Amino acid sequence: MPIRLVLFDLDDTLCDHRGSFRRRVEAALAALPDEVLSLEREAIVALALAQPSRTWEGVQRALEVAGCTDPAWLERAAAVYARDRFLGLSLFPDSVAAVRAIQRRVLTGLVTNGPSAIQRAKLARLGIERLFPFVVVSEEIGMAKPDPAIFHHALRLAGVRPEEALYVGDHPVNDVAGARRAGLTSVWCNRYGQAWQGEVEPHLRIATLWDLFRQLEDWVSGGRALFSGCILGE
Repeated sequence: MPIRLVLFDLDDTLCDHRGSFRRRVEAALAALPDEVLSLEREAIVALALAQPSRTWEGVQRALEVAGCTDPAWLERAAAVYARDRFLGLSLFPDSVAAVRAIQRRVLTGLVTNGPSAIQRAKLARLGIERLFPFVVVSEEIGMAKPDPAIFHHALRLAGVRPEEALYVGDHPVNDVAGARRAGLTSVWCNRYGQAWQGEVEPHLRIATLWDLFRQLEDWVSGGRALFSGCILGE
């Protein structure tokens, strides 16, 4: 069965959400004096990054572990953290060029979790609101990854079957396990060189989108099998 569609995740696949989050945490910490913190600032940043979700709640938990429990100081840090939701947010250097190169071979689309206002504003800020033929935002359709329904919605928009599609994302559950449950070929985009911690293995692991493009070009030129008998479609 030929692969006709590549679907992309947004955060930490196309744009450096982790880097932006780090900048916001560092800014919040800069608003606090040393005497209210029992840990080094870099250790607090690491604690915040280790939280399951990159939200203020995770930052607050890290601050509390570091001994900062005074409501006034927490409120001050929260205000700085919230000042710019997109602080330092940027695309990875390969994102636009690699996606456009892939678009010369197959159909593409974007599937992302999150509130519509935030994700749409993020796309506009990054200048990629028109990079993809269609964008699926979880809040807009009332379903979110890893629910297979959101992937199937994207497939209907593209007019392809699950076995004709790849999904590229960074999250072991939302992206890899979700895509596999929906019947898509899953591609783990490991931008930060992390060890795999998911329960469901991805079909393919990449560090950059150019890695994926080279695989696609190799499959096209050699006509070799992709996964489980799949090949890239022209």
